[in-house]
Amino acid sequence: MSRQHAALVLALVALSGGMLWWALDRADGQGSAPPPPPSSGNLQGLLPDEANTVEIAARYGPGVVLVQSFLPGQTLPPNVPPQFAPFFAPFLQPPQVGTGSGFFVDLKGYILTNYHVVQGAERIQVRLQGDPRAYPAWVVGSVPSLDLALLKTDAKPPVVLPLGDSDRVLVGQKAIAIGNPFGLEFTVTTGVISAIRQNPGAVDPLVPKLLQTDAPINPGNSGGPLLDSRGEVIGVNTAILSPTGQVGAPQYSGVGFAIPVNLVKEWLPAMKAGKQVTEGEVLARRPRLGVEVLPLSALPPTLRAQYRFPDQGLLVQKVAPGSPAALAGLKGASRFVTLADPASGQGLRVGVDGDVILEANGNSLDQPWDLQNLLANLGPGETVVLKVWRQGRILQVRVMPERGR
Repeated sequence: MSRQHAALVLALVALSGGMLWWALDRADGQGSAPPPPPSSGNLQGLLPDEANTVEIAARYGPGVVLVQSFLPGQTLPPNVPPQFAPFFAPFLQPPQVGTGSGFFVDLKGYILTNYHVVQGAERIQVRLQGDPRAYPAWVVGSVPSLDLALLKTDAKPPVVLPLGDSDRVLVGQKAIAIGNPFGLEFTVTTGVISAIRQNPGAVDPLVPKLLQTDAPINPGNSGGPLLDSRGEVIGVNTAILSPTGQVGAPQYSGVGFAIPVNLVKEWLPAMKAGKQVTEGEVLARRPRLGVEVLPLSALPPTLRAQYRFPDQGLLVQKVAPGSPAALAGLKGASRFVTLADPASGQGLRVGVDGDVILEANGNSLDQPWDLQNLLANLGPGETVVLKVWRQGRILQVRVMPERGR
């Protein structure tokens, strides 16, 4: 998505009530017996596609939960005298209750959801379909940079949702979303997989690619499952595109995004083990070139003009010795300037004579995550062809990334 031409705003769809963010294999789950599908008599007169949706909703809908996050309100700083408290009280944010979705991934009560659904919550509870009770839940593990969190509850899972294989998903195939839009519990919507695309960049940049769907997704759907026609989870609903750009007034526009389930399966064991996975740990597993880069857009226009840099690209600051980038001949910086950082007031040392990576496999690069995501989508043994600007000359450099562990 071009940042120059996009008027759309990516909106995380976790919280309702004004709290809107604009912005394993299947072994553990296979021991549960799903509820029986509707009887054939109830399905008479339905088209095959309708009957399939009804069966999936009846069989696996009970495994989807409503997640309620209780966020603390703002309090006055301790140095404010008590007599001034009434003056400041109207401006303090009151406690909030956010709603999202989640689903059971095994019989021990583990629930997968989005990290932003529970971020900052001082208390979490979940509700099951057809059960008026609210069950306490707590965060066991999370991968914030991938917008994933694993909860646990003592409630008995009615059914565990099987995790599918998002690498086998095809554009045009059926997609079923189950969740709690606007807090309306246990809602089912359908559509198709509209595209499988690289992350546009504004949704959790370390998520390398997303499943795009036109199945209606709205605030409150975040963390809910996106299912295929077999009832297998192929993604975790996480974001929508709003055409309005109005904070607090997003609307369904036919473009929703889900995190592919294979990324979930990669990190589910770590979350079950109680890990709060850092961004560095995520990057350590990714294919890498061994370069440190700085987006040209971060440099002052005067500096870009002085060194006649291209309009866009990633300026190489450092190349690790012995790395794939070094073996391919990429050049880091040897001459540096110091720029004033208005935010910190400190100097920022920037290399100005390194290579500029313009493209990777024909894709323009504006930000470091553009390159990270492209590398993350490479298969074992695949190389990347870089278009490189070097002091006014254009080079083509082929690199074999180093695989992370």
